[in-house]
Amino acid sequence: MVDVSHADFQQLAKNVEELSVQVIALTALMGAMVTTASVDFERLEDCVQFAANRLRPSRRPLLFAKAALVLEDFEVMQKALRIETRKIRNRRKSPPKH
Repeated sequence: MVDVSHADFQQLAKNVEELSVQVIALTALMGAMVTTASVDFERLEDCVQFAANRLRPSRRPLLFAKAALVLEDFEVMQKALRIETRKIRNRRKSPPKH
């Protein structure tokens, strides 16, 4: 069995904590998307802020940068979802052709 140094164990514990913070934020985000088919950006911001408060101050800028990229992607996806929803509604409303 390989011995693990105390420093390695501490680093591993920090990495696990940071990963758990990311999982918390993603879980909240996915829950919002599944229940409403949209993203509540204010709620997402709250989740990111909650996650950031659990991180070391030196790691927060990376979390915020990643969150900003994810938010941009979600905005694009949400716009596409709205367009597809409109298309589906219009197909249902259009009268049948004889």
